[in-house]
Amino acid sequence: MIYKQYGKTGVTVSALGFGGMRFKDQNDVDQCTGLVRAAYDAGITYFDTAIGYGKSEELFGVAFKDMLKTRTERPFYVSTKTFAGDESTLRKELETSLKRMGLDYIDFYHVWCVLSPDAWKGRRPVVKAFEKIRDEGLVKHVCVSTHMTGREIEGMLGDYDFAGILLGYSAMNFAYRDAGVEAAAKRGMGVVVMNPLGGGLIPQHPDRFSFVKTRPDETAVEGALRFLFNDPRITVTLVGLSDTDQLAEAVRAVDGFTPIPEERVGAIRDGIKASFNELCTGCRYCDECPEGIPVPKYMDAYNQYLLSGKPVDSINRLNWHWGIKPEDDYLSRCVECGACEAACTQHLPIIERLKRIREETAAYLASQKK
Repeated sequence: MIYKQYGKTGVTVSALGFGGMRFKDQNDVDQCTGLVRAAYDAGITYFDTAIGYGKSEELFGVAFKDMLKTRTERPFYVSTKTFAGDESTLRKELETSLKRMGLDYIDFYHVWCVLSPDAWKGRRPVVKAFEKIRDEGLVKHVCVSTHMTGREIEGMLGDYDFAGILLGYSAMNFAYRDAGVEAAAKRGMGVVVMNPLGGGLIPQHPDRFSFVKTRPDETAVEGALRFLFNDPRITVTLVGLSDTDQLAEAVRAVDGFTPIPEERVGAIRDGIKASFNELCTGCRYCDECPEGIPVPKYMDAYNQYLLSGKPVDSINRLNWHWGIKPEDDYLSRCVECGACEAACTQHLPIIERLKRIREETAAYLASQKK
């Protein structure tokens, strides 16, 4: 395992972190908690969750009961988040998180999901409350989680000196937030990256993303993770783990890491076409359609079209993966209100894509009647 200093905190954490959002079945307590403990035994010391990740905090809490017995000899660190916009809500949610996980304090507590500069202005006052709970010892370090663009992140970090930042970053879309990573590193902040595998797209399309591989014996997943381990600005790469096979592959990636020559890094960056920045990374913040359209599922399906160039692949993805049949005309409900695009962390043309899916689906249904 590789360990790095988390910014200016004096804390050393594992370069590979456990993301607690993608448990295979949160009702299978033994499988989920066993996976957390296996990660700890493999040397992972950074565990990330959130109050809004279903039962994730409770599952971590079950695993932590055993892990706390050896925490002095084998330290581990906990990251969680809150949407709270005032001190009362903040304290209530913090109390809930602490109780769920059986902890006396949170190591890295995040102002969760800042989506825009205007959103930051609205959340900025609550930072004072974060500072108060930090001074009381309930939180060790005040951090921020964001989906803004790199330049927008740079502006936010110039306004407040967070201990660390959590942001989406991968070999697939690094250009989108590279300026933010650079700004955080220059300020001596801890930098934790989420969605390092493009929301699952890289392992699903290993051939398409083979350009991230630097050795013949590695998988696309290993190559994508090592691309991030190689970046000295990045402290922790969070992998949302579902099972022991995924854990084993992620651990192989870090244990087998060797520095990548700069010219090879440049080749990887050059191999990323502009279209990769157009792929939805699955953050799901568009999942609040007032007309009840499952927008994230349609955007996931549109990724299949972008990757293959075949409209039928998006139709099949909707049908076989999401259970949305071609006849289920959800998209006729769209009134183009723009709520999905306003929520999109990547500023994708969602309305245009929904129109395209509807047109292709109509054409497909017509062809089936001939």
